[in-house]
Amino acid sequence: MHIPGLLLRFSLLISLLSGVARLSAQENPPIPVSVEVNTSQFLNFGAFTVGPNGGTITVTPDGNRTRTGNIYLLHLGETPSPALFDVMANPGTIIQINAPGNVKLTGSNGGEIYLDINSFSTGNLFITTVNPPAVNSVFVGGMLRISNQAAAVPGRYNGTFTLIFNHE
Repeated sequence: MHIPGLLLRFSLLISLLSGVARLSAQENPPIPVSVEVNTSQFLNFGAFTVGPNGGTITVTPDGNRTRTGNIYLLHLGETPSPALFDVMANPGTIIQINAPGNVKLTGSNGGEIYLDINSFSTGNLFITTVNPPAVNSVFVGGMLRISNQAAAVPGRYNGTFTLIFNHE
């Protein structure tokens, strides 16, 4: 048995492997991680009228408005727009947005319609890219569900929704 030669080869192999394997990782974010979110623009579906069977109206994060069913879009009054949130966090912070389910909106004349928050310009999971005070803009779209003409009497509809911006 010639163990010293085998031991020498084994140690040489370990030395070579340890010199080749260099590990690197992303720098850890500052602790505590700070995320600040401000509302810059509200979600607005613009003016519309409802036929007997209702339908939906959607505003996308890029501001496009579409309809289904017996909804008729009017081009007067306020311009439809997505909501806009300014997110400030260190670059590389992973943010997950949690949206509510159905949100009931109440009309100035007693009607009710329902809002679903369903689309984000960044997706509901994104990584921040700019240093504060610069902001990461998140445009948020949604869909109004209107059951029928009787439920959505003419008027101005308002309500509130809460988005939760979790950092990971």
